[in-house]
Amino acid sequence: MINWINFLHIYQPPKQNEYIFHQVARESYFEIAKFFDEYDGLKLTMNLSGSLLEQFIAYRYDRLLEDFARAFKSGELELVGSAMYHPILPLLSDAEIERQILADERIKKSVFGASYARHGFYLPEMAYSRRVAELLDRMGFEWIILDEISLTGKLDGLDRNKAYRIKGLRLKAVFRDREISNQFVPEKIRELSERLKGQDSSVVTATDGELYGHRHQDFYNKTKEAFTDSNIRSLQVSEFVARCGENGLDEIDPVTSCWEATEADLACGNPFPYWDDADNVIQQKLGDFGRFAAALVEENCGDENHQVAQGLLDQGVASCHLWAASGKRSAVWKDLIWNPDIIENGNLFFIKAVRSLRELETQKRMEAETRFLEITGLIWEFHWNKFYNS
Repeated sequence: MINWINFLHIYQPPKQNEYIFHQVARESYFEIAKFFDEYDGLKLTMNLSGSLLEQFIAYRYDRLLEDFARAFKSGELELVGSAMYHPILPLLSDAEIERQILADERIKKSVFGASYARHGFYLPEMAYSRRVAELLDRMGFEWIILDEISLTGKLDGLDRNKAYRIKGLRLKAVFRDREISNQFVPEKIRELSERLKGQDSSVVTATDGELYGHRHQDFYNKTKEAFTDSNIRSLQVSEFVARCGENGLDEIDPVTSCWEATEADLACGNPFPYWDDADNVIQQKLGDFGRFAAALVEENCGDENHQVAQGLLDQGVASCHLWAASGKRSAVWKDLIWNPDIIENGNLFFIKAVRSLRELETQKRMEAETRFLEITGLIWEFHWNKFYNS
């Protein structure tokens, strides 16, 4: 019997283009919600990101929220904590991380009720660092899910049947199988089921939920085959962790990494290559501007518009703004990662946060405006030269 621990993460960046949002919702989110009615015994663990829930509420997706809430209350759907606007957590301060986590928790409790409680945690992009793990442990989370490269920095040696304990902490960790997760998962799980017929094994997969329907059209009904295969039992992550027990878990000290990092990236000290590349001027300038804006907002905590400024800043640190500036090809989808409009959105969140402060001195305002204009110029200079300069 194959125990399939299927983790899905669904997310849209703050202030996503309305057309794109509705398209993805129609192609993917409504289809995922139907799974619980269509397949008896199905169990999933999901992160419905706070940013996504915020937009579901704004667009009055009441029926969809009710469907997810019903699956949660019935026990078919396990929900996890995360960061409200999907930032790369190791790039933030402890105070920023905690604020994002608590904001995500508040919106989940408002949608799913008081029974939503802390158990598991999804690190956006599975971006891990020891400091973040220690903070999550202090906040009372029980487990995290990581990419297999985080175990040792190598893509081998993963024991699919194990959960682990982070060294010196109560926090446990499970690791996804990267090779299977980076393909159309139901098809690969079915192949695994056929290959391991008569054997007991477990496999943890973790993907963006948008894989279902939006990224992949399942013309051959591989999802149905996987969800109805009598040799495959679906488990939630907490169930898998419980089966592994409390005692005798191997203690590990995962490496700083993420689910996109390669062995070569880690070897050269580049654990977040699509979001924080030292050679990517736009990413570095945008990161610096975010930290500059955060310092101004923190220094002006008594400002009458502080809450507005803080809200804008928290949206600005969403990982997609840095991702869109990558200029690399996606290891999974092979498409070029570059979108000047999304990068500019992040830049706009930061300058609007600063502009909203009422009592900031002019010198600091002008420094912020200078940074904003420099980044804007870099974005469009790169764009026009790279894609339109003959």
